Amino acid sequence: MNKCFRLIVCIAFLLPLLTGCWDRQELNELGIMLGLGVDKDGDLIKVSAQVVVPNEVSSKSGGGNGTPVTLYEASAPTLFEAIQKLTETSPRRIFMAHIRVLVFSEEYARKEGIYDVMEALMREPTVRPDYYVMVARNTTASKVLDTLTPLENLPAEKLFNSLDVSAKTWSPTTTVTGDQLMEYMLTSGIQPVITGVEIFGNSERSGSKDNIATIKSKARLVSTGLSVFKKDKLIGWLTEDESKGYNYIRDNVVSTIGHLPCRKGGNVTFKTLRTKTQRKAKVIDDQPVIHIKIKNVSSIGAVECGIKIGSMKTLKELEKDSEERLIELMEKSVNSVRRKFHIDIFGFGQEVYHADPKFFKKIEKDWDQYFENLDVKYEANAQIKRVGTLDDSFKEDLKE
Repeated sequence: MNKCFRLIVCIAFLLPLLTGCWDRQELNELGIMLGLGVDKDGDLIKVSAQVVVPNEVSSKSGGGNGTPVTLYEASAPTLFEAIQKLTETSPRRIFMAHIRVLVFSEEYARKEGIYDVMEALMREPTVRPDYYVMVARNTTASKVLDTLTPLENLPAEKLFNSLDVSAKTWSPTTTVTGDQLMEYMLTSGIQPVITGVEIFGNSERSGSKDNIATIKSKARLVSTGLSVFKKDKLIGWLTEDESKGYNYIRDNVVSTIGHLPCRKGGNVTFKTLRTKTQRKAKVIDDQPVIHIKIKNVSSIGAVECGIKIGSMKTLKELEKDSEERLIELMEKSVNSVRRKFHIDIFGFGQEVYHADPKFFKKIEKDWDQYFENLDVKYEANAQIKRVGTLDDSFKEDLKE
């Protein structure tokens, strides 16, 4: 009897361990969504899902004559109703765990706001928040996801990788993931900024293989400009220089390339090797003051004038000009945002909160008014570490 009882107890303990496959999902029953687009359709929300076509990307089958992805679209009053409605046309259930990009149309972001969509995706346990968020500029999210791209067979993967590389090597762009965006929307003292994507060229047949059948694609997806949000609604765009200034202030610049005019005509090109920005706030007589200090280390990439690069005096002059240019970019960005948008996208309010939490709590509701007249002090330290494999330029030695 005792043996029987012990056996029953052992089986009772082991049974829960044998249910590991209760929620299995077969790959041949799922449609893997890589890109999600959100547009406005009257009073409804229109969802576009870029889904992988397995037979076209499989190495074993060698691919076929079709496109590597397909696009399913549906409209409904809410996001997940529209996503579920995709099954009216999709033969597989849409699987959302591998979303790489979330694209909002400019119209939707301006009129409806993006918070409800972001909260719904954050609440869904199958969606990972490491996707990049973008805004379709002068076009729809559906059209962006309906554009085939060279090099990368999967357009959503192209958008993700292109923005990732661009943010690390080109200062006017930046990346924002889903969880970062939610943090910006919910945190006092900072407003969200999202990179835009635009279609350049002829977009009439951007979704067909004709678009990648030639050396130069007829339609191309290009990361362009930074969009400015007030809470969850888009209110405008930054220019290229304003975007650079924003990224320098936010310490988003990893490396980039820029130029400075020579004092006697021509240009000198600089390659930024590394840069670091520090932001600190002080409250003096109930007035916040922001100190921005940037350190930039660069090398000389090209010399298009007859200056003597081998001269220490010349290098010091270039470093001084570079410091003035960095300060100019940051000042221009801050003053332009104050004039056009009247909101703090730079996170100065957060710095004030860290410096004096009690003071910021008192002015939190009026922070945008404080931002209008905020005293911002800039300091730049530019260092030129390399001049390339040549010293002085040969340009003056050219014979007519």
